[in-house]
Amino acid sequence: MGRVTKVMGFSVPPALAEEVEQIAKAERRTKSELFREMFRVYQLYRKQREQEEERWVMDLIREAKEEQEKNPMGPEDLVKELKELAREVSLQAKKRGIKYKDVNRIIDESRKRWRTS
Repeated sequence: MGRVTKVMGFSVPPALAEEVEQIAKAERRTKSELFREMFRVYQLYRKQREQEEERWVMDLIREAKEEQEKNPMGPEDLVKELKELAREVSLQAKKRGIKYKDVNRIIDESRKRWRTS
C-alpha cells in the first residue's frame, strides 16, 4: 500500500520555525497537523475574501441600478457618472489588492459560482 501523504519541504525564518515547534509541543500536535490546520484556515479566509469582493461588486451594481431608476440620466451625465464610478472602483480595487490582471479571473470565478448556485 502506498503512502497517503506527500512530504513537502519549504523554508521559514528560524524564529517562525521555533514558534511552530513550541506551539506543536504545547498542543501535543505534529508540525504537519499544524500546517494542515493553518492551510484549512487560509482556504476559508480566501473564500471569505472572495465572497466579500463579489458582494461589494454586486452591491455597487445594485446601488447604481437603484440610482438610475430614481434619477434617470442623460448621456452626458451618464458618461460623467461612469468616469466617477471607474475612479471609485479603481480605488477600491487598489485598497483590496486587486490588480488589473486579476479582473478576468475574478469575473470568471464569480460566473462559475453563479452557474452552480
